[in-house]
Amino acid sequence: MAKQTSLKQLFTDPLQFAFTIAGFLIGALVFYGVKHHFSSEQWATWVQAIGSMSAIWVSLALVLHQINHQHRAEKSREAKNDFRIACFAESVIREALDAVRAVKQAQDAWQDSDQEYVFHEKSRIHAAQMMTRTLAAEPLFAELIKPVIEMHALLVSVESMSQQLAGTGSPRNDHGLAPFWTQANHRMSAIAGATEAAIEVTRRSLPAD
Repeated sequence: MAKQTSLKQLFTDPLQFAFTIAGFLIGALVFYGVKHHFSSEQWATWVQAIGSMSAIWVSLALVLHQINHQHRAEKSREAKNDFRIACFAESVIREALDAVRAVKQAQDAWQDSDQEYVFHEKSRIHAAQMMTRTLAAEPLFAELIKPVIEMHALLVSVESMSQQLAGTGSPRNDHGLAPFWTQANHRMSAIAGATEAAIEVTRRSLPAD
């Protein structure tokens, strides 16, 4: 395993690769020159030729090494930024889910009363909608787009249903609440799961340092 890692590092690091080739050529020159008894002039000619080629290779490798380093640094910054956005999105979605659950609790309590339904959580739902709308306008990565959009759509449907319900004085009539909240619970579970998965994707992409 260690040998495979060293070989992989050799071929992925152009600077190390160039120095390795240069060292190999110098070693080959020494072996060949000693074996064939090079004269001083032959040694000077070959050393100059290999030295010039090695300098060109090392210069090129240095440029490639710098480009690779900049690329890795950029990927690291992008990964950290994606992770920060994912954590912020998680807090937004958590608040939005709590707002939806608060509406459900209020409607459950209303069904056990004889009073008209009042949409007390309207401002909280509106605030959650604003946050998810703002988040959706950001350049999100693919795994995070769907739960954010789904969360916003759920908030809109909860608001619409609650406003239609407002002022109703017959809580024991069938208002379609049970099927609505059954579906909403499934959607909330899916949104929470997708958000956790998105955060895990960004966490795995973080640099080791």
